[in-house]
Amino acid sequence: MVDAADRHRLTLPGEDTAAREIRPLLALLGLPTFGLAFALSTLTAYGPSILLEKAHDPGVVGAILGGEGAMALALPLVAGALSDRLPPTRFGKRLPFVLVGAPMALAGLVLLPLAVNLLVASIAVGLFFVGYYLYYPPYRALYADLLPRHLYARSQASQGVLRGVGLGTALLAGGFFLELWKPLPFVVAGALLLATTLALAPVTRPQRPVSQDAPVTMSVREVLRSKGMRIFAAANALLELGFAGLRSFIVLYVTKGLGHSTAVASAVIGVVAVSYIAGAPLASALERRFGIIAVMTWSGVLYGVGLTAGALPTSLGPELVLLPFVALAGSVLLTLPQALAFLIAPRGSEGVAAGLVDVSRGVGIVLGPLLVGWSVQFSGGLFSATDGYAAMWPVIGVATLAAVPLLRRLQV
Repeated sequence: MVDAADRHRLTLPGEDTAAREIRPLLALLGLPTFGLAFALSTLTAYGPSILLEKAHDPGVVGAILGGEGAMALALPLVAGALSDRLPPTRFGKRLPFVLVGAPMALAGLVLLPLAVNLLVASIAVGLFFVGYYLYYPPYRALYADLLPRHLYARSQASQGVLRGVGLGTALLAGGFFLELWKPLPFVVAGALLLATTLALAPVTRPQRPVSQDAPVTMSVREVLRSKGMRIFAAANALLELGFAGLRSFIVLYVTKGLGHSTAVASAVIGVVAVSYIAGAPLASALERRFGIIAVMTWSGVLYGVGLTAGALPTSLGPELVLLPFVALAGSVLLTLPQALAFLIAPRGSEGVAAGLVDVSRGVGIVLGPLLVGWSVQFSGGLFSATDGYAAMWPVIGVATLAAVPLLRRLQV
């Protein structure tokens, strides 16, 4: 007779398992990616309107939301390392962090629109980001625990699609929900985060065992002593710097630089979102044929050159011709870093590797908007046709191109 608990366990795929055989597992594992992307997009897109009612100062709102970068620099590496070395529990070694982080993020989402003053609202935002970064690295490390190495890139493509769908759905539905009832988009985001987290119940036990002999600090040092991981972290920080700068200033470029409405800016973002979703499975197909380093290198060249060329047009028409191809190359490039980190990391340190992805991302989140903002402010008359905003393109393009020689030095 089959034990009830056994029905909730999954069999680990082997090295000879075909990609088609793990589709149900990838669908299950990917659900929290959708929930997390929806929650993060809801908070960062619609949270500012709540905060502005309390702060009455956009600078204060920006500083509060900028706390994401600070959290990304501090928490992911610790959470990932601890999840590598956690003694065995009935929930495995990763899910305890998920089960702690999810309620914190959920509480932050629900508390924010109900906050009575700026202090409570700030605490709610901080609570969300603490929960998010406790949850995310150990959750992503589950992929390395459950999958053979040759399927890492395939799994990240699946995640990329769900991340894009979560982001796009949140942006499209959030405004409608906000009009119906101010807390509604945050409540919906919290409910989706809870539901998609509970979907991980069947993967509570099949994680691969890790030696408990080394302390947490040794696991971190092993990763940071690896030349390959240091090079990867630098390359990923540059890639994320470019993406963060683009994300922060693309709306201002369209509205202030080119003089179009916010509706046009939303349409531009929609083109990027569709390209992002399409690029994730393309990244997997290209990786299987040409290898992960070659795909990331060439997509980095195309993406970086395309971004830099964005400084030349002074109207939206040429930008729209260029944008889908550039966004597709960017999607391919940004789908694969986590898989690359797992392939480079010392065995048994996949949680630290997942954390290092977020730490390097945090560096990019902090530096990207700052460098782009300074370039716009101090560009002088070089980009007068766009009121200086076209200065963003060389900054993010050069940062992306600077990552290419670093990627070429990596071996998997």
